[in-house]
Amino acid sequence: MHSPSAFRLLMLGVALVALPDARADAEQPGHATVRIAVAANFRLTLDRLTAAFEAQRPVKIVVSAGASGLLYGQIVQGAPFDLFFSADAARPARLEQDGLIVPGSRFAYAVGRLALWRPGLPWRGSIEAALRAPDVRTVALANPATAPYGQAATQVLERLGVADDAAFRLVRGESIGQTFQFLASGNADLGFVALAQLVEFDALNGRTAQSEAHVVDVTLHEPIVQEAVWLKRSRTNAAAGDFLGFVQNQGRAIIVAAGYAVPTSD
Repeated sequence: MHSPSAFRLLMLGVALVALPDARADAEQPGHATVRIAVAANFRLTLDRLTAAFEAQRPVKIVVSAGASGLLYGQIVQGAPFDLFFSADAARPARLEQDGLIVPGSRFAYAVGRLALWRPGLPWRGSIEAALRAPDVRTVALANPATAPYGQAATQVLERLGVADDAAFRLVRGESIGQTFQFLASGNADLGFVALAQLVEFDALNGRTAQSEAHVVDVTLHEPIVQEAVWLKRSRTNAAAGDFLGFVQNQGRAIIVAAGYAVPTSD
């Protein structure tokens, strides 16, 4: 039988895997519907944003979370999303170049921070020492082909010179959400996650996972600039545009509280 804390841990892991929102079951009369595809690392923060927005107006928001690359592929194939919150800037830029977004809608909503987490042990020493520890057998990271946080983690391993000669085995999750679940469930010894995931984990479980992690120096990887776009197929959905405006204004405080930096205006 699961303990209450184990149950909360399981629920967090489920929330971070690519699953449609349970609220998608039925339309609500009199409510506009906005369908959002979101990078797994931002899922719980988006839930807070959507809850605040739905409290202000009659709108129903349906969320699907996963790796940015996989969501991008679904969008290109015609998936019925209105908005896309990616964990990078490259895929939204590609959608813009292909004429698939509302002109002028692309913007950076957050800058992510990468953290190296070893659950159950207070953090000591350097990243290099942690990665070369003799008792570290598995290191988890998101798939760099589909997840920007996985790409950043790969850059860290390469720049530290531990990508080829380390004794550990890499375990790749399809998204940063699945990667977090590997670590939280004890199926990997050490791994790269989003700092925001640790903030959310601590808030849900009343513990200090952040003390077990080290925030990676930003000089070790390319910036994780996360951008959002309004998809052209939904340009008549005014509620989608209104939500983007909410994120850019009232939503900034929620994003910062979740462990992200917020891009400054040019």
